[in-house]
Amino acid sequence: MQITPPTPSDPHPPPPRPRAIASTFPWQPLFFKTLLLGSALAASLWLVVRLRVVTAPILIGFFIAYALNPLVVRLRRWRVPPVLALTVPVAAVMSLALVFAVFVLPQMARDFLHASESTPGSLYNYVLRADPWVEQLSGRKLSDVIPYRNLSGTVQALAGALIGPAQSQFAALVSSARDLAVAAGKLLLVIVVAFFLLDDYERAVRTIDSLLPRRHVAEVRRVVDRIDDVMAGFVRGQLLLFGLATCVLTGGMAALDVPFWLVMGPLAAVLYLVPYVGVVSGAALTVLLQLLANADGWRVVAAIGLFALFYAVDLIAITPRMIGNRVGLPPLAVLLGIIAFGELFGVIGVLLAVPLLACGRILLLEAIGRYRASTTYLGADPGAVVPAADVKDEP
Repeated sequence: MQITPPTPSDPHPPPPRPRAIASTFPWQPLFFKTLLLGSALAASLWLVVRLRVVTAPILIGFFIAYALNPLVVRLRRWRVPPVLALTVPVAAVMSLALVFAVFVLPQMARDFLHASESTPGSLYNYVLRADPWVEQLSGRKLSDVIPYRNLSGTVQALAGALIGPAQSQFAALVSSARDLAVAAGKLLLVIVVAFFLLDDYERAVRTIDSLLPRRHVAEVRRVVDRIDDVMAGFVRGQLLLFGLATCVLTGGMAALDVPFWLVMGPLAAVLYLVPYVGVVSGAALTVLLQLLANADGWRVVAAIGLFALFYAVDLIAITPRMIGNRVGLPPLAVLLGIIAFGELFGVIGVLLAVPLLACGRILLLEAIGRYRASTTYLGADPGAVVPAADVKDEP
């Protein structure tokens, strides 16, 4: 039998076939998709800001419809006629806004101006009372260091800086028929958009859902539902808390005869939304006004008790039972976000701050969850099974 000698190996073997770029660098497709999506979102945001004359009323109408949609759905379940189910909530909101603009806002402006005129005299009385002690310590009167003219000028300048732009814009709006017509048109656009979205809200949601790619529809629904839960929990919860705080604090201040209670009540309610610091700031500002007005001691103690009682009721009943303990947006982060977006994009930034923060928070949690389930974090082989307990939604 003939034995075939072994074939000598090729001294110049062919080079190995290069692997696909996608398998070598698996992050590239995701990077380019993220870059494309980010560019599209940036272009959309630029367009919205550029067309803010039209987009601002549309966004306001959208937020009104978003806030009122649960009420409209409940009214329809109670077999209320569709026309009334749509008209009554929108008409109630618009009526409250009109009453606030026509009656409450001018009174608040008058109270604010009156406070700016009377506050320097009250402060200077305390300066005169402190003169003997300051003179004994330093050999110079405090009234010589802080003249009344300088104190009054500082307070008047501060008041003018706060309320001056609003007064000038309101005067220009009232004096110009064209600006008044434009404002009326924007208000009408807000009402029309709110009615349209409330009527077709569910249909619009179904239409958008039908356009989603079928292989990603479950994932997109889950993420959108989380964003909706966060935004709805924050917006509706904060609106409810603000309404209750406004009614209770304003009514209590009126009963205690706090100076400028019509201004201080809503202002204290706004401050109350800031956790921990807000209730202390509102109570301190209220007590300061009472001291400047030489209020009785029991009224000062009662004002402090008003804030303490409402804070205790909020912790025990309002937040746990009425608002719920769903994870939402931190109020301080929302406040800073509104300031930052307002500085960058104006009115549109203020309107888009909460939705963008809600989307950013959920997308960040999704990214962290995927990272914790990845082999980069776990150090496992690509084919290893990741235990479900190791994957968490919260950072």
